Amino acid sequence: RLRKHVEARKELGADTILTDWKPPEVLVKYFPTGFFGEDRDGHPVYYDNLGNLDFKGVHRSCTRHDVTKLKVMHAELSLAKAREFSEKKGRKIETITSVLDLENLSFQRHYYWPGINLFNELADMFQYHYPELINHVLIIKAPRIFPAAFNIVKRFIDENTKSKLVVLGANWKEELLQYISPDQLPQAYGGTRCEPDPMCTNFITVGGDIPPEYYMTNLTETSKEDMESVVVSRGSSYEREFTVELPGTVIRWEFITNDHDINFGWHQKSGTKRRRFLPTMTEMSEVVPMKRRNSHIIPESGSLLCSTAGIYVMKFDNSYSWTRSKEVFYSVKLLPPDTELSMPQMATEEDGTGEEEEFYECGDGGPEDRTVHNGDLRPHEGDPGPDEGDLRPDEGGQSTT
Repeated sequence: RLRKHVEARKELGADTILTDWKPPEVLVKYFPTGFFGEDRDGHPVYYDNLGNLDFKGVHRSCTRHDVTKLKVMHAELSLAKAREFSEKKGRKIETITSVLDLENLSFQRHYYWPGINLFNELADMFQYHYPELINHVLIIKAPRIFPAAFNIVKRFIDENTKSKLVVLGANWKEELLQYISPDQLPQAYGGTRCEPDPMCTNFITVGGDIPPEYYMTNLTETSKEDMESVVVSRGSSYEREFTVELPGTVIRWEFITNDHDINFGWHQKSGTKRRRFLPTMTEMSEVVPMKRRNSHIIPESGSLLCSTAGIYVMKFDNSYSWTRSKEVFYSVKLLPPDTELSMPQMATEEDGTGEEEEFYECGDGGPEDRTVHNGDLRPHEGDPGPDEGDLRPDEGGQSTT
């Protein structure tokens, strides 16, 4: 274990990271963390505004290695802060207290598999290389989805770390003062410090949506070589069926297009309808709304929690395009309900927030159908209209007109 620890520190440059490595600008400006003040026992306090972290934006604007090095830098800075406080107070301080702010945490914003996978990797790394760094993690503003969200990642957190988690309730400002005195706490958290504003943004980065100009191109969780591809001809659409055998299955998808957008959504077959003198028609209910996705700019990904078994149909619709064919690269995975990360327990979760959370369970095709969809960076307003000009000649493909 010691050998692995030494090798990992060498690989990440941990010993000199505070002086030799500069994080990418996007992480400096939008990764919502920072140190400010001390707790009542003299430990440095680290603020982590996870609710304001743009998981997708981080994934699309920098590498996993950059994020890993940033967190190693934070860990090494924590150790440096502890040494500094030890010298200042004349007693040994080896740990920090963390305030974890979950305001704005939602499935729409944070149920994003590349981000979740990276979180799990970082949790493993910290527990292995920095096992005794944390004194307390004070969790504030936990939304109603917190128990379900925590269930996704709890198996990656060891019991020692779990024992240090403290969830503060509705009176979190009053409870927080039990751990941190007012003169060491930003005004936004119930204290008296304002440097230069209630959030003390001279020390704590607020976070927020990362502007698209920071995005790297062609960044996906799955490489194109591992995806299937199809050319959807102009004025046509492409459909593919997936059979879900067990309720609670999660369908997970990812896709990108070359050069232009595409209309995308999911339906569930709900039966057949006999029509007099006409062929029998298959009835389908929309479970992920059809929307035009800018998948040529940023990769699209999302998940659908299936509360009922049946046939689910993925659809790429290019009927609005009069002149362009669209090449689509896509990957679809079906996670059975016994997969811990598929969150089957959420089928009965009532968060009461409706569209804000965009956590829905699909089932009967009616107005109560609910989906988990993470493909959009922000809601699309209206239809931008048909394409103009030619992209390439029609190349055929498994599409329907």
